[in-house]
Amino acid sequence: MKAAVISGVENPLSKIKEIPIPEINNDQILIKSHSFAVNPTDWKHVDYKIGQKGDVLGSDVSGVVEKVGSNVKHLKKGDYVGSFVSGNISKTNGAYAEYVASSPNSTAKYEHLSSDADGKPGPIKTFDGAASVTLGLVTVGISFSYYLNLPKNKKDGDFILIWGGSTATGILAIQLAKLIYGLNVIATASPKNHEFLKSLGADYVLDYNDSQVSQEIKEVAKDKLKFALDTIAQPETFQKVYDATSDTKGDIYLDSLLLLKGDSIQLDSSRDNDKIHYGQTLAYLVVDEEKQMGATIKRPHDLLDHYLPWWNDVLPKYLKDVKHGNLKILKDGLKSVDEGFKLSKQGVSNEKIVFSL
Repeated sequence: MKAAVISGVENPLSKIKEIPIPEINNDQILIKSHSFAVNPTDWKHVDYKIGQKGDVLGSDVSGVVEKVGSNVKHLKKGDYVGSFVSGNISKTNGAYAEYVASSPNSTAKYEHLSSDADGKPGPIKTFDGAASVTLGLVTVGISFSYYLNLPKNKKDGDFILIWGGSTATGILAIQLAKLIYGLNVIATASPKNHEFLKSLGADYVLDYNDSQVSQEIKEVAKDKLKFALDTIAQPETFQKVYDATSDTKGDIYLDSLLLLKGDSIQLDSSRDNDKIHYGQTLAYLVVDEEKQMGATIKRPHDLLDHYLPWWNDVLPKYLKDVKHGNLKILKDGLKSVDEGFKLSKQGVSNEKIVFSL
């Protein structure tokens, strides 16, 4: 089969290579690929030398299930799926290939997927749309079910802050916070994306470039901002998230996507900082027991106990109502990888880069 692999040189970063179709174990599925999405983690594996020459690139794929391991219960041959895989580190398997071995832990099933994507935001009904969301869905699933400890029973009055609401993960987090938990959702984004995020369910959208944004968030939430997810995850954004919760009494749950904690920011000594619980969401840990990210990050022993019921039983009830964001569709198949990486490095807002075989 054809696969896009790390070339080992700076230009081009990828090349197309013939490799064997991956073998699956009893806990995996084999997907016949249709579409793919570009995530920053893909090119970062190349730039930071985490992946090596010949490793198969890519993390997000959609397609049709070709083969199912004997221990797999929720999926069958012929199912339409989107899947997140631990790519960019193996010479035998990654998302940017004609066939992909993947875990049910990171595979979402759809009633039907078509090839008729037009790039506009909407319900997940196409292969391109499905490819664009799975890493984000896994990320939100870990954060909401485990680190943020969101209430299983809807509770009126509580607020959640999604910092970076127009990112691929932020778009999904806004919708699922409202659909599943009925929370009051505050999002931050540039003004051009405010109306779109409100259409997805955000109750309030504020400009993250406003120097007073943390104060504005406090004025909106009063003392009810108990949960926050920082999808940008820079020390300066996490600081603003922390500052926005200063009026909240009791336990506060703060999560970020780049392993930030209290030692990443300046804490206010007048606050009860022992009441703040920090998450460290990393999507890889639903498929890998540990991940090398400079340091070795290990899966918490009870993470799957919380995540898998959410993924298998909760998310499917709402997935038909979830919308993907804008799609930038590249037209050159697996040869699109370098162009996709270039565009991703330049930065995208409310847009996901996708391509198909």
